[in-house]
Amino acid sequence: MTPKIERLAAALAEAWRADTTIGLPSEVEAPTSRAEAFAVQDRMAELLGERVVGWKVGATVPAVQRLEGHDGPIPGRLFAPRVFDSPATVSATRFRGHKVECEFAFRVSRDLPVRGRPYTPEEIADGLVFHPAVELSGSRYRFGTGGRKPRTHDAIADNGAGGGFVFGPAILDWHGLSFGAIPIVATIDGGAPIEVYTGDYRRDPVVIVTETAHDLAARSIGLSAGDYVSTGSLTMPTPIARGQTLVARFGNLATIRVTLE
Repeated sequence: MTPKIERLAAALAEAWRADTTIGLPSEVEAPTSRAEAFAVQDRMAELLGERVVGWKVGATVPAVQRLEGHDGPIPGRLFAPRVFDSPATVSATRFRGHKVECEFAFRVSRDLPVRGRPYTPEEIADGLVFHPAVELSGSRYRFGTGGRKPRTHDAIADNGAGGGFVFGPAILDWHGLSFGAIPIVATIDGGAPIEVYTGDYRRDPVVIVTETAHDLAARSIGLSAGDYVSTGSLTMPTPIARGQTLVARFGNLATIRVTLE
């Protein structure tokens, strides 16, 4: 591990613990590849020492990658102290400056260890439990610093720009659902509905879980029974402030509530 990776991982871990931010690293100090970014993310997790209960993945849709200039998906760990069941009341200090995003997530009911050949959606589908979910996404960086714009590798290093997750109830009988047709209505304090992504901005979430298992295996990481995998934003990332409440309705499947106390 290089000193550059150790310095950035330590700074990000401390910002995570203290609920604060750091300056965007300079060109010299920033990760310049996905491999370096993953090394920072992995080391950050080691330094935090918190129990990992799954993964969140952003930019899972090619249309989003093209729009935002990413070179692929942006994964990050879900840490147990920041995972909640709906209805949830969470700390406004811990999630200051975060945004809410509605997502489809799954819980893995059996181990998916690293193996020599990729998994297929068909072989893992029966071992997945569906959960509507809401991500609290955020960053440990102060944007406008570092003398440059943030890039994909910065987000990966910063635990995939993850913050927290709120999960809805388990839905066991989900195999007949048409995920692209599930209506989502999300509002903050009863305001105007948040923009919902449709069309090219949605993909089969089971395929995304399968791809995530493959990508993690390339890092010698397997999925364990009980792990969550969330599959990317379905609504426009929207700021939420202290005292506000998000209510997100996933058709007639579930309603998720999140309040920043």
